[in-house]
Amino acid sequence: MAAAIASVRNGKLETAEVILVDLVAFAPAETRAWKLLARVQRELGHFDAGIASARRALHLQSMQQQQEPPASLTLARLFFEQGEHDEAKAMLARLIERNPHNPELLQLRDKWQTETTA
Repeated sequence: MAAAIASVRNGKLETAEVILVDLVAFAPAETRAWKLLARVQRELGHFDAGIASARRALHLQSMQQQQEPPASLTLARLFFEQGEHDEAKAMLARLIERNPHNPELLQLRDKWQTETTA
């Protein structure tokens, strides 16, 4: 996500679109990515694709308001690797709430805590 945002800021909309398309293919429940993709597609003049992406974002947003936000260990790791530590830790916390005795999750939480406070 960080790479897509940086591409948008640098005016590299085509690059941002490629990154975002890959991201939503990997993490189709990532509402923020769909929203940014819709905006980028609109700015590129890809109106039909932008409308489809915006609809997907709205659909996901309405679903998330009805239930707990989606959480994925893979996505949490990706966020952390991209420097989006707060988002990664929040997602990990949701996973731990669902499975509080999972040693892998607990070890990862401790590792990330150490890495971000050092």
